Amino acid sequence: MTGYCRDIIEAGRRLYLRGLVAGREGNISVRLPQGHILITPRGLSKGFLQEGDLVIIDTEGRVVSGDREPSSEWRMHVAAYRYRPDVGAVVHAHPPLATAFSVARGKLPLEGLPEVLLVMGPVASVPYAPPGTEELAQKLLPFWKRHDAFLLCNHGALTLGKDLEEALYRMEVLEQCASIMFYASLLQRICPLEEREKLKGGGDEGCASP
Repeated sequence: MTGYCRDIIEAGRRLYLRGLVAGREGNISVRLPQGHILITPRGLSKGFLQEGDLVIIDTEGRVVSGDREPSSEWRMHVAAYRYRPDVGAVVHAHPPLATAFSVARGKLPLEGLPEVLLVMGPVASVPYAPPGTEELAQKLLPFWKRHDAFLLCNHGALTLGKDLEEALYRMEVLEQCASIMFYASLLQRICPLEEREKLKGGGDEGCASP
């Protein structure tokens, strides 16, 4: 158990130090071998967690072990494990630019970043539902099978992985992608990959023009 706890504590610090969560935001979980879920607690900063802060819950959200309440987002984590047996870890954070896209546009354009699509696949844009509710878990239902990264409209982001390192890596890549797309939008045009591929010879100039 100590290894799983250590991984979650380190992931929380990584999210905090990179500015992907602030205050008491975010939640992290891993699927344990016996089918239970180790999850971060409600109301604590993810940058300063200790092993005794973490909670083990069952697939109904009941506390199996631990002295604190589980994250209010436990329903979303349970749903991820229920519908994706290949997933071993879930990360929910509020990365600033990715979340800004979820607020302003509701989706994140990835057409210009083929390597992101290869690593992470398309990012789902999930309609808004109040955080921590069963309604939010239901809103995610159509997207589980085809996506590993999700923008939760007006809320934040969610990433899945076979293990915690992969889920955390995808969260970092998601925010990096959002940063690139934000700066590209300041240059007045995001050039989709398929458009660039159509350009012949010195076509880069045409792509760059507004």
